[in-house]
Amino acid sequence: MPPSNATTTPPEAIAAARSNLLLDTLPVSAVTNAMVALIAVAPLSSSLASTGLWIWAAVMLGLQGMRLLLWLAWRRSPSTATDTETNQRHRRLRLLRGTAWATGASWGAIPLALFPADRLAQSMVAFILAGISGAAVAGLAFDAWTSGVFIVSLILPLAMRLFFTDTPMTTAMAATVCIYLLYLAVAIRRGQSQFLQLLDWRTRAEAGSARAQRQARLHAVLAQSNQLGATATHAESFYTAVCAAAVDSGALLRATVLLSSVIEPPKDAAAPPMAEAAWREGRLQFIPRDGVTAACMPLRVQGRIEALLCVEAATLPGEEASLREWLQNLGASLERGLQAIAQRAHIERLQKLYSALIRVGEVVLQARSADEMVAHTCNTLAEDTQFHAAWLAQPDPDGAFHILARAGEGAVQLDHFRVRLNDTNRAPLVLRVWDTQTLQVCNDLLHDPHMLPWRQTLAHYRWHAALAAPVLRGGALWGVLVFTSPQAGAFDDQTIGLCEQVAALLGYGLDEFDVKERLSQLQRIEAHRARHDTLTGLPNRYALEQYLPAVIERARRQGNAFALGMIDLDGFKRINDTWGHSAGDRVLRELTRRLQAVRRQGDYLARLGGDEFIVVMEDLNPLEVHGQFAHSVERLRQAVAAPFDIAPNVQMPMDMSIGIASYPIDARDADTLMRLADKAMYAAKSSKSQTQG
Repeated sequence: MPPSNATTTPPEAIAAARSNLLLDTLPVSAVTNAMVALIAVAPLSSSLASTGLWIWAAVMLGLQGMRLLLWLAWRRSPSTATDTETNQRHRRLRLLRGTAWATGASWGAIPLALFPADRLAQSMVAFILAGISGAAVAGLAFDAWTSGVFIVSLILPLAMRLFFTDTPMTTAMAATVCIYLLYLAVAIRRGQSQFLQLLDWRTRAEAGSARAQRQARLHAVLAQSNQLGATATHAESFYTAVCAAAVDSGALLRATVLLSSVIEPPKDAAAPPMAEAAWREGRLQFIPRDGVTAACMPLRVQGRIEALLCVEAATLPGEEASLREWLQNLGASLERGLQAIAQRAHIERLQKLYSALIRVGEVVLQARSADEMVAHTCNTLAEDTQFHAAWLAQPDPDGAFHILARAGEGAVQLDHFRVRLNDTNRAPLVLRVWDTQTLQVCNDLLHDPHMLPWRQTLAHYRWHAALAAPVLRGGALWGVLVFTSPQAGAFDDQTIGLCEQVAALLGYGLDEFDVKERLSQLQRIEAHRARHDTLTGLPNRYALEQYLPAVIERARRQGNAFALGMIDLDGFKRINDTWGHSAGDRVLRELTRRLQAVRRQGDYLARLGGDEFIVVMEDLNPLEVHGQFAHSVERLRQAVAAPFDIAPNVQMPMDMSIGIASYPIDARDADTLMRLADKAMYAAKSSKSQTQG
């Protein structure tokens, strides 16, 4: 017996299957009954009046002919469980059953009206009717009603006629017929049970196949989402492509992504109630109902809900848990894609800003005057960067700021710029810079209460974020360079640093007209910054990439070996999270000092970023690479072993994980050496974690 929660065949499907089987067996049944009827006429004609017998035979043949006509009319349109015309299906089933019953009743007419007096003929009639009954049970056991009515309408008249004939032989035959009737009833019940069991097995197999196909479609959508996330450049197109893939594949009935502008604030009438709940509670809302599941899931980027994924999916019984898990996986895939898009966009913005920085450098070098330098700088910053506009303001002798240069969308409004040094409202960024002589940032101009007087204009020109940097000339504050962006939160640490460099570069360019030597100094500083880490002063990744090919060529030419070690400071993230980035910076500077103190003369130390460092040890014996490097690694570990000053009166012991790759033993090119060292470092870290656990 199947478990209570197993999939069973619905009644409509059972009725359709019975109707189809009755239709399939109809031609064989009709032909068999017609032939047996003709055969039965021969032995009965000698003991019965031929007129009544031939009338019976004509009725039987006509009935079977009608059944064959029904089969010819319906054979190309079998019943299904999804027929919309339910009444028509039931009418067909009743008609098929009725013709079967009429056939049984026709056979039952023989013992009632055409029963012979001759005992041999009586035995022949009983034999024929018993055979017809057995054939009916064998062919119609899948439908208890049809086979039961057929048997009863045939066997019961025979048993009664034999019993009322009231001879010892006919009485014995009547008892035998009754026993045979009980046997046929058991056979019908067993056949009915087997038929329903086979239908249930088929239904479960079809449901399992449907689930497997659905899971395959769902997994295909996940794979496509991951692929799209790896290549998409805009969040909106990414949303559209994933939703279209989910619906087109048949995995979902409907899929939409609501952006934060539609659902924030939560009581916005445009947002569906389930979306409001998902936004308010920050978790998946999952509502299965009548075979269709509606769900709404928040999508986060850097911990903030950016959008909601709202879907509808047809669900089979018991599929809710797997669908919930799949939706969570799809949400995670979308979030990874959004993170990748944000990272690519951030990298692209930085690349453009770096390019602008280089172009500003060219402007500084090529400009023939300060006015030309300032104007070209603003044009460069507003062209093919994330900035909408760039402008430079300077107070005149009367304290009124005037615009020296401007470029970009909305910059024309600056012609009416009215800000004075003695204004009581110190909210404008140019005044904040002038008051503090430091860089000032506002990453959300439209929601800054101090910017309320200018909010309408800012919204019109899409100035959502702004940065104002002081421009120095001759060591004194000379002007304020302002960057505006259409994206709130556009000024992160890296962008701020680059904008600060632009302002500094502009100041240096202006100083060129005063002191020629300052420009060459700036070039040296920028060249050093490009190759060295600003926090530790160590060579950076760019310098390392230039250094490694030379080391490989030198080792190849001299026949020596060298080892490359990748160092990662264990537990450094905990310091940043607990004590702040300033504490982490102190640890990195102290770690750099210690590593420089214990390294061999000639060893190359570089910082990749974060808490990852590279040490390159040259001039090693190819046969003793690991031994020589192990001694150096031990010195490095001892340097890290002493506790670090995290905060006043707070020290913390640290450890490091190191991965080693050597030339030419492990690899012969820089990329492979770096990859192998990185893999070995993470293996060491993982082994250490498992040991500690």
